[in-house]
Amino acid sequence: MKIRPNSIRARARFRGVASVVLVIAIAVASAVGVGVGAAEPDSKAGLDIYYVDVMGGAATLLVTPERESILIDTGWPGQNDRDPKRILHVLKDVAGLDHLDHLVITHWHMDHHGGVEGLAKLVDIKNFWDRGLPEDRIEGVDFPEGPELGGRIGEAYRAASKGKRKAVKAGDVLPLRGAIKATVLAASGKVATAPENATANPLCSQAPADKEVDRSDNARSVVLRFRLGKFDFLDCGDLTWNVEKALVCPIDLVGPIDLYQVTHHGLSISNNPILLQTIRPIVTIMNNGPRKGGEAGTVQRLKTIPSIQAAYQLHRNAKTTDAENTDSALIVNTDEEGGRFLHVAVSPDGARFRVRFGADGPDREFESQ
Repeated sequence: MKIRPNSIRARARFRGVASVVLVIAIAVASAVGVGVGAAEPDSKAGLDIYYVDVMGGAATLLVTPERESILIDTGWPGQNDRDPKRILHVLKDVAGLDHLDHLVITHWHMDHHGGVEGLAKLVDIKNFWDRGLPEDRIEGVDFPEGPELGGRIGEAYRAASKGKRKAVKAGDVLPLRGAIKATVLAASGKVATAPENATANPLCSQAPADKEVDRSDNARSVVLRFRLGKFDFLDCGDLTWNVEKALVCPIDLVGPIDLYQVTHHGLSISNNPILLQTIRPIVTIMNNGPRKGGEAGTVQRLKTIPSIQAAYQLHRNAKTTDAENTDSALIVNTDEEGGRFLHVAVSPDGARFRVRFGADGPDREFESQ
């Protein structure tokens, strides 16, 4: 077939334009830190942990290397579904997922399970995990603060989780795919059984005295340890002083932890010094609000733990001084309205992890223990 000269010139112009477009695409990709044709290894092949700002509630999203999602707690109810919408933004727009595989509720306080009603309207939730409901009639498990039958928040949870929920107990392992392991270390006030060959924790001789028995649901929180290779993450919900001690005394059931979610939003009735001294965290993240949690006593307690290289807060405690907060460079939200999340990206082997403010804020990398 005879090719006309005009066709040859047109194709040459097309190839030239295509080359320019490719060069521009590569330049843009380089500017935003994304390789053309290659996934970023930390966020695409490892474990991602997102701390969603729910203003002193709790909502921690994990995305495994297999792209399986686990949300621990859902923040507050109301506020025009503020917290469910913030969770949805991170789940869909940031993590790129269209459903939630697992929802874990640590205990029955509204800043932890109150967002379920709104979230269930926005996204499909496949599995629910909790410490049980009163109607389950689990032997030895009590419910001092509900959720009561007939109450709006409790009934919304029951409706959303119907046919999809299971109660967990200490020692259980969540059925996750791949190399990541999620172990329930405590639930309903009981801790896991120590291994037969376990030895006593020598630090326990220095443990502070127990406090008065906590009869609230906080002391019954579900405690989860996630492990990927060398990396360990601990989330104790709102667990309080005495049961925190039982996790590590007389036997240490936890082990060294790389990332510690500061318990109970940073309240001083939690974060027992013997727990902190035993787990020796590298990084701590406090999911506090501007006027909830982040107590000066806890901030100071964290400063006494030599292993801690960075102690992040989602908010500055507006009720205390700068000296009673963490380093200002480690406070994620600079205004009280908040909304900025914190992203932890763990390498595939768990040997290192990066902590970043939001999608493109300042970041810092750490080595696992």
